[in-house]
Amino acid sequence: MHKNYKQHHKNIFYTMKILIFNILLFCSLQILAQNKAETLAMETNELHGKLAFVDRTYNFGKIRKGEKVTTSFYYKNTGSKPIHILQVQTSCGCTITEWSKKTIEVGKTGEISVTFDSNEKEDIIGQQNKVILVISNASNKEEKLTLQGEVQKIGN
Repeated sequence: MHKNYKQHHKNIFYTMKILIFNILLFCSLQILAQNKAETLAMETNELHGKLAFVDRTYNFGKIRKGEKVTTSFYYKNTGSKPIHILQVQTSCGCTITEWSKKTIEVGKTGEISVTFDSNEKEDIIGQQNKVILVISNASNKEEKLTLQGEVQKIGN
């Protein structure tokens, strides 16, 4: 019985060693995979410019039907390569945009001017949420900006 007892403990000890080894191996592989993913993400960002906006939403509050509102969304190239804003799309013909077509060098800033015309369409009354989609060659290829507020009928 003494031999079997020793053999049993040897088997348990051996099994525990294998289990601990497998756990350590698994943890090491997880750490390596995470480091590889982080390195790849850093390399991707290093190869592109990055468009960083100061604000992504502008609330113009309450305006009367027929009024126009103009604001600017300011941005900076925080990446390591120059970028170009390729296109700025709006969700409504009542929203007009203007932006520089020039290259945005690393560390430089710019703006996108947005004008909302509440007189453009007859049905523009009540809460408004207009989306402006900025498309560029930056690492963040698409950025959504929002213009929101309320258009009140004249006489209210």
